[in-house]
Amino acid sequence: MPIQYSSSRLSYTHETDFRQERNFGQKVSATFEFMGAHWRPLGRVMLYLVAPLALLQGILTALLQSRMLSAIRLAQPADPTNPLAAQRAMLRATFQNPLYYFNSVLGMIFISMCILTIYGYLVRCLRPVGAEVTPITPGEVWQVVRGHLVGTFFSLWGLTLVIMVGFLVFFFPGVYLSVALSLFFIVRVVEGTGFFGTIGRCLRLTKGKWWSTFGVIFIMIVLLYALLFGLNTVLGMLIAGLHGAFTPTTPGQASDIFAIVMAVFLTVAFFLLYPPLLLVLAFQYFNLVERHEAVGLLHLVGQLGQAPLASPDGSTYRPQEEGEY
Repeated sequence: MPIQYSSSRLSYTHETDFRQERNFGQKVSATFEFMGAHWRPLGRVMLYLVAPLALLQGILTALLQSRMLSAIRLAQPADPTNPLAAQRAMLRATFQNPLYYFNSVLGMIFISMCILTIYGYLVRCLRPVGAEVTPITPGEVWQVVRGHLVGTFFSLWGLTLVIMVGFLVFFFPGVYLSVALSLFFIVRVVEGTGFFGTIGRCLRLTKGKWWSTFGVIFIMIVLLYALLFGLNTVLGMLIAGLHGAFTPTTPGQASDIFAIVMAVFLTVAFFLLYPPLLLVLAFQYFNLVERHEAVGLLHLVGQLGQAPLASPDGSTYRPQEEGEY
């Protein structure tokens, strides 16, 4: 029977730190413990690999919204009696603009890079017991990202299609698949399975554990959206003040500035808030694998009789830690 290890003071630098059975609260707390232990190297990796795409995505989204607003303003004086004129103008400005399709493709690449950067970093943390702990570099993570980027990009479209079919056939299959397949990318990156093999693996792992998977997703989304709502409220108050200052003279430009700032803010917020959701799904995956297969226990059994792990030097501790004596 799989055992449950203590999660106190884990460094999350070896595979056995991840492959553990965890209850509901431990999966959420492990997510923030991991981020607390690795925020600096993980942040550096994301800054190198994801931040440029996040900035480009925010700018393109802002430009697209600006053009949509301009089309609406031009349509309203031309036909003020038709309430649908502005809506048709907005749709034309969206779907007839090549920027919309380019932005959609770039958005999928951006999401793929977010997923693979987080999980690529996590995979590099899955060191065997006794392995030397060295800082994880952007180059090491890029090797993982490069090997999975094309497959992840097309898998996003494939998963979208599968889930949409589930919703079209009947609402509840779509909901079930949305939760069960939330483990798709961590399974694919860690186990290296193909598209349909990964789907089957996700369905087997979540069988009987669908509600717990839904629960950790729901709680994490609520926590992140509460934080995002607070940030959005503060920014909205600042933007409203600027909007009121500009509106008497240049209402159109004020609306454009508001849309651009909000688009960039939402893209950056997604960039910052998406990692905790991916990480809690990763800990759910390791929890389910351990319950089904006891992989972590087998790793520990395999290490019996080997030399103990060397004590890490002072550089591996966080400032508030005292080390070993």
